Order: sequence, then structure tokens, then C-alpha cells
Amino acid sequence: MRVSKSSDRGFTLIELMIVVAIIGILAGVAYPSYVDYVRRAARAEARTAIMNMAQFQERNFTDRGGYEDVTTTTTTAPWGSLKYSGSSLASRKYDVTVAKNGSTYTITAAPANGFADPACGNLTLTNAGVRGSSAGVAADCWK
Repeated sequence: MRVSKSSDRGFTLIELMIVVAIIGILAGVAYPSYVDYVRRAARAEARTAIMNMAQFQERNFTDRGGYEDVTTTTTTAPWGSLKYSGSSLASRKYDVTVAKNGSTYTITAAPANGFADPACGNLTLTNAGVRGSSAGVAADCWK
């Protein structure tokens, strides 16, 4: 039979439960912030993809006298990776399309590949520089 000494150390079940509760509370606060950060980062990628597409549209207008429709998501020429945000087609968060209407265009970046952005939805940019979003305040989504 072993006699307990005051030098024996260990954790009680109550102490372990307190630690688990604290970790749960911290995770409950940190996870929504992480998800918001991921959405904002993907939105920044979409804005970059839209601005790149606008630059190429304006260059095409200068060279050929008109804008181009870009409606399908592929990696083929002439638009290649300009048609989506992210480093590859498989990891994309937004698909970028261009709707031409005479001498104007509207570029739209729509969430894709299972990604959702309820705060902003689709981001748009016109040839006149008007920025918009299908949900939320456009100024907040484009900052």
C-alpha cells in the first residue's frame, strides 16, 4: 500500500475540465474571425482578378477597337488565368466573366467552387469604373 505524499503532482478532473472549457471559448471566438479573414482575402483576390481583366479589356479596346465577351471558365487563351481568382482553376474562389453590351462591359466575379460570400456576393465593375456588389454595401466590399 502506497501512502500519498505532498510531493505527488497531477491534474484533477476539475482542472482538466476548466482547461477544456477555456480552449473551447477561445476557439469559439477565434474561428469566426478566421472565417472572416479567409473571406476578405478571397475578396481581395477577386478584386485583383477583376482589375486585371479590366486592364486587358481596355488594352483590347485600344488594339482592336472593341471589348470582348468572356463567359466560360477555362484556362485557355486568350484569357487564361484572368478568368478566375486564386492560383489554379481547382483552388479558385471566384469566377470572372465579362458581359459586353455594345461599347460597354461589366466584369463580374461570382463566388465559385463551393465558396460563399454572404456579405458581398458577386462583385462587379463596369467600363466606367462603377463598382458594385450583389449583397452588402459596395464601398465596404471594394475597400
